[in-house]
Amino acid sequence: MWESFFLDFFDSVAEPLGVVVRAWGCREGWLQGELFRYGRDRKLRVNEYSLGGNKKADLCSFDEPRMVAEIKILGPDYNAKGRYALDADVERLRAIEDAELERYMILVVPLSPVESSLGRYLTGVCYSSHCAEREYPAFKLRLWRLDC
Repeated sequence: MWESFFLDFFDSVAEPLGVVVRAWGCREGWLQGELFRYGRDRKLRVNEYSLGGNKKADLCSFDEPRMVAEIKILGPDYNAKGRYALDADVERLRAIEDAELERYMILVVPLSPVESSLGRYLTGVCYSSHCAEREYPAFKLRLWRLDC
């Protein structure tokens, strides 16, 4: 259910997200807000699921099927340190000790003519055998359902 929810959502916001994806400093917040609006009837929550310490998951739902997700917007022309932030989010999701909880990593990659090691990493990284990908005019979406 959640995979199709996310894919339908990105189909519905591809055009405005294509603009916002270049708005440094507010992109992920805007995306969380739009997901919250889109998922109200499914009781989607933002920044409520504790991942330990002061870290909260970007998205969650406590209704069945329960879900937690992290969002990253990273492009090939971004600071290479973004790779480690992405990997850290995945590791935090995998560390959750709840076998019934669905875990998702959502990666939005703005399209860019820049070629870099980060760009190759974002294109080739595989966190799970269950990965859905879509390409839109301004960005590429990679969505993993992570194994426990």
